[in-house]
Amino acid sequence: MSTAPAVPAPPTGDAGVGIQDDPAVKVRNPSDLLGVIGCGVGIVLVCLMVVYAHNTTEGMAADVRAFAVLLQRILFVPVTVLEMIVILFPPIAVGLDLLTRRHPMAALQGLIGAIGGIILAVALVFLIGELGPESLVTGLSIHRVSASSLTIPAYVSAITALLTAVATPVSRRSVTWSWNLMWVSVVVAVVTTTASLPGMAIALLAGRLMGYVARYALGVASQRAYGPTLVAGIQRSGFTPVDIDRVSTVQVEETGCRLPGVQTPQFFLDHRLYVMKTALGKLYNVIVLDGDRQVMGVITRIWQYLRSRAIEGRTTLSLRQTAERTALLSYTVRSAGVSTPAVLAIAEADDSMIIIREVTEPSLSFAELTPEQVTDDLLDTMWGQVRQAHRCGIAHRALTPDCFRVRRGSGAGATSLPGSANTSGLTMGGRPAMEEENRPFSDEAVAEAATGVPAVPGKDLWVLGWETGDVASSELAQRIDWAQMVALIATKVDSARALASASRALSAAELAGLGPLLQIPAVPKPTRDGLGDAKEALAQLRTELTQDNPDITVQPEQITRIGIRSVVMTVLVTIAIIIVLTSFNLAEVVQALRDSDWRWAVASFGAGLVGFAGAALAFLAFAPVKFPFWKAYLAQVAAGFVALAAPAGLGPAAINIRLMTKQKVPAPVAAATAALAQVANIIVVVLALVVLTVATGSSQLISFEVTPGILIAVLIIVVIVGVVMIVPKSRAWVSGRVTPLLRQTWPRLAELFSSPYRLALGVLGNVVVVVSYITAFLWAAYAFGRDIPFLGAAMVYLVGTSAGSIIPTPGGMGAIEVTETATLVSIGLNAGVAASIVLLFRLVTYWIRVPIGWFAYRWLTRRGDL
Repeated sequence: MSTAPAVPAPPTGDAGVGIQDDPAVKVRNPSDLLGVIGCGVGIVLVCLMVVYAHNTTEGMAADVRAFAVLLQRILFVPVTVLEMIVILFPPIAVGLDLLTRRHPMAALQGLIGAIGGIILAVALVFLIGELGPESLVTGLSIHRVSASSLTIPAYVSAITALLTAVATPVSRRSVTWSWNLMWVSVVVAVVTTTASLPGMAIALLAGRLMGYVARYALGVASQRAYGPTLVAGIQRSGFTPVDIDRVSTVQVEETGCRLPGVQTPQFFLDHRLYVMKTALGKLYNVIVLDGDRQVMGVITRIWQYLRSRAIEGRTTLSLRQTAERTALLSYTVRSAGVSTPAVLAIAEADDSMIIIREVTEPSLSFAELTPEQVTDDLLDTMWGQVRQAHRCGIAHRALTPDCFRVRRGSGAGATSLPGSANTSGLTMGGRPAMEEENRPFSDEAVAEAATGVPAVPGKDLWVLGWETGDVASSELAQRIDWAQMVALIATKVDSARALASASRALSAAELAGLGPLLQIPAVPKPTRDGLGDAKEALAQLRTELTQDNPDITVQPEQITRIGIRSVVMTVLVTIAIIIVLTSFNLAEVVQALRDSDWRWAVASFGAGLVGFAGAALAFLAFAPVKFPFWKAYLAQVAAGFVALAAPAGLGPAAINIRLMTKQKVPAPVAAATAALAQVANIIVVVLALVVLTVATGSSQLISFEVTPGILIAVLIIVVIVGVVMIVPKSRAWVSGRVTPLLRQTWPRLAELFSSPYRLALGVLGNVVVVVSYITAFLWAAYAFGRDIPFLGAAMVYLVGTSAGSIIPTPGGMGAIEVTETATLVSIGLNAGVAASIVLLFRLVTYWIRVPIGWFAYRWLTRRGDL
């Protein structure tokens, strides 16, 4: 994006082309930043291999050292002399080369990188020696007869950083010879045991890392096409430019009007846009794709593919492929009758691809229109354009308000849009644009002659941004386009009109497929910003859609492969597994498992299965429609599979909601029912603890000792709850979470109070769930010969379940194990035995249920119940 005023460039020799541009002398290449990250990850991986794959790395080093004797016979130059040559030759040769070519900044950049390489190598030696495990220090050390020393060759890091920092697309001879000499030195050093193989790998990676840091921090010489190179590229494509003017957002903000071809601010971050006037007086857009920006485009495309199920796995890896894809999409949608600027020519110049495109007339984006200007005719035209693209297999994937542009003074939207009577303010470098009567050919004639496709008549509406689209798109991708259209229209008109426009464009079956995709991940950020509270706006659209069409299901469909939530959950699960594995002595656990009684383990598993029956009873009591008991039971079994990817307690809720919506229960009622079930479960858990305390009698209370650890834990919980209730912001947050839940559940709760039988059945079902889990935990302890009081087992289970509900890991993974193990240790059990009891309990009540739940889930899905 240009942020400085354009500086006129002198005419380019005989061509006499006037250029208004803002050339970038230095650029920060995102690929250098990726190199920094990649080298950092590489250093960590090498260290992990040294620690956990010691035998493999030692075997590789031994194989390399086997050549030492042979190499010593071949070499007639001592290793120390070779090292001195490597240390002296590259800096001198590369430095003299750069200075004679008058590149002092590149020489300074290489020097900074070399100094950084030395500092990083020395720092790594110090940190690993002081903080690293013994196995890592041993693996990176050189073992001699007298002593061992940790070695990461600093000279290798320095030379590597130097050569990386001064690298260019066209390699200089001095740099090439320096790389060759250094690789010889590296091989010799490893073979002659001057450095260890892992130590040399870390030195090389550290040098590359600091070289990339120097390149990214100071920038590298731009390889983009500017000035005469840009003009030559345009001329090779068959055009004769007279004026080439850079378009920037600064010009748009200063003039207050839209220049021809101006698109979204994001467009200026990814491309360079010019307005070109030819010798015939015609105006064209020149879009320049730069190679240094292509890296971020590829990363964005890969991330979108990994995140969204609607995107096919075709990633353009080169700049040429990106330009070819843009031309293909433009030609295809125009052949289908979509009003989009025609791509007329493509050329290559330096590290840039030049795309010459038909210019758009002065226009307003959909975001700039007032609600009064958005007529039903305009909305129908917008839908028609998108539907035409879908008929030829093209999905847009990023429909935002800036993708639709309405021509000034067109009949679409208003009789006279602002600025329609004045387009003379559109200038190019201070010179008025060519008047219409001086143009020998119309835009339509040029576009048709260049592409063979008849231009779209009228062009009252332009649809832009097809370069991000998908060819041969899936049905899901097209449905997401429909959802984006409805959300986009809802930024200007009310929900009823937005849905009415969709009902005019889509069939009943297609409209039914729209509802599940009205969700946050399907809507681009610019559209979400236009909606204000996007979550509430999309919920309103889903609600009105079901009111008008009761048979439509609006339960959100899973369209994301991974997201921020998935990444966070994965990290939490990894941390939980590490905590669990390091919190007990493995030898003690193995011995306890050997001494366990498998019959009690089977009994514990059976007790857990009874909990499914209790959950089914509670669901049948709260459900607004009748279900067979076997179906409710299988649904709770299927929840065991869903629990693998959902926090504790949310798996059954999701399955129950899905089961009810499949029986035509409205989504709000289903959600309220699931929320009521959760509230009832919480109430029953609290009451069960009180009842158990009274029922077990004083003898059990005496046998269960309240330790200082339990008192401290209870005190911490009380303090946290007190602080949350005192601080206004946290109190408001809790209120914001609890109040909607109470509003949802209260109507259903009032209905249950009018039916004592159903209320009693719901309470009984939750009691059965709690008691069955406590019994399963108690019998898991019996399997290891430990006689725990029933009240003690209840407290351990309830404390662990509460911790699992607070920490949002799948099934409470990690939190439950650590909490229950710590609680058992606090009442006097050995840590190894306590961990064994908890692991057995989790095995029979969580892990074994996953494959069983999968079969139940698949069976219910095939029947159409889920």
